[in-house]
Amino acid sequence: MLKKLTLIVLIGVSLSSCNKMYNQAMKSTDKDEIYTIATQLFNDGKYTQSLELYEKISTSFVGTEQAADIAYNMADANFKDENYKLSGHLFKNFSGSFPMDSRAEEALYKSAFSYYQDSPKYNLDQTSTFTAIDELQNFINTYPDSPNVADANKYITELRQKLELKAFEIAKVYYKTMKYKAAAVAFDNMVDEYPDSKFREEAMMYSLRSKTELAINFSRLESKDLRLQESRTQYRQLIKHYPETSYKVEAEKLLKNIESDLEKTKAQLAIVEKARKEAIANNK
Repeated sequence: MLKKLTLIVLIGVSLSSCNKMYNQAMKSTDKDEIYTIATQLFNDGKYTQSLELYEKISTSFVGTEQAADIAYNMADANFKDENYKLSGHLFKNFSGSFPMDSRAEEALYKSAFSYYQDSPKYNLDQTSTFTAIDELQNFINTYPDSPNVADANKYITELRQKLELKAFEIAKVYYKTMKYKAAAVAFDNMVDEYPDSKFREEAMMYSLRSKTELAINFSRLESKDLRLQESRTQYRQLIKHYPETSYKVEAEKLLKNIESDLEKTKAQLAIVEKARKEAIANNK
């Protein structure tokens, strides 16, 4: 109990001291004093307060030895406060502005990692995810021998898997809402873009379902033959890549329906063509 009380008192004294220093610096016009207090607050983990002070004096130190420290600490303070979008921007600026600084490589990695941290859940907008992949790849290209390259590659793989999942789920929504044309395109695009995806086999099967539904139940006669042939081609692609697919029974059942409808469609088209020729002949 005594130890706990002592700790509470010490924390209170520390907070009071930090607030006193912060207030002193905010009233001061001495840039060196403000810089010293801002750095102490940064070292003490008071990132919001240190940022306010650094922002107050950053332009006053342009071209000085302290400029790099201020820029790096501002980026790092935002990073530690989990303001990842801003820390990503500031770390990248640091790396570009101070390329000879010993922290330039670390800053570019932290910039990329910041964007990685800013990447949201797969079902949300993935703009930050694309940015993160680009920035991680930029780091790898810039520092190919860095010990952080392995982690950067791991993060890229993780982010790409998130994009795969989003693409797959969007395509499934099209399928479930009976937008079979859009579903087929979305599943095919996903397979092309992510050929190593763990969802590839399932996506190819969904594409077969979508194309078959579109061809048999939602096509006019003039477009039906071509769509049925596309469905048959999709079946062949599935079996070619996954000869022992777990969807084999369903796929073969769909193929039977496709072949049956192809025969009917060709017969109907032949009747239509015969009628067209007869009409032309009668008009001569």
